[in-house]
Amino acid sequence: MTNIPGIFNVGESDYQYHGANRLGANSLLSCIFAGLVAGGEIPKYIASLQKNADDASSTYFDDALAIEESFKQQLFSSNGPENIFKLHEELAETLISHVTVKRNNADLKTALAKIHEVKERYGNISLSDKSSIANQSYIFANQFAAMLDIALIITKGALLRDEFRGAHYKPDFPSRDDQNWLKTTIATFDPHESDPVISYEAVDTRHLKPLMRDYTKAKKEIPTLENIPSNITFPA
Repeated sequence: MTNIPGIFNVGESDYQYHGANRLGANSLLSCIFAGLVAGGEIPKYIASLQKNADDASSTYFDDALAIEESFKQQLFSSNGPENIFKLHEELAETLISHVTVKRNNADLKTALAKIHEVKERYGNISLSDKSSIANQSYIFANQFAAMLDIALIITKGALLRDEFRGAHYKPDFPSRDDQNWLKTTIATFDPHESDPVISYEAVDTRHLKPLMRDYTKAKKEIPTLENIPSNITFPA
């Protein structure tokens, strides 16, 4: 379950076990175990409901559709000098140059400023294709808004996190800092703020303490589960 009733989250976007990073096989546990659990829990949840989607007011769906239609018309009516695919190239070049595995705060600040610039120019695009059927330019322009939000989240989150952890390495902060940074970064958007608002959620280590990751040695450590209630049984 998520904090939205009726929404189950399974797979790569499930950060319950490894934190919200997508390294290597981290999503394998989320996919297999959470999928196994959710596969049994979803039918139970549905069976417990007193109402279903058909009972919901159509206003919810109509309002959501109206928002999408408004955004679509905004993109179609935009008649500025900017090319959406060129903006995408600039965004990609910025992230590849400044926001990959090895990062430093000066470059991250440069990237953040560039993303804001691209976002402002995004409001002045003009679609080369104005058709209403199979319009790839419109689809790309529609999704580019989300790309910009994600780019801002990644860059701002990286700028604030001064440590080394997994795929995030800053030479000025070469050590993993569990005391200050064993936490998940959460981003929300405030219409009155230009940057995403960053907050943090502590990682739950009640049952499994994190081990030091060291790829220079072949030593393997078997983790030990702690504080497991005796009445919990694990799937075979």
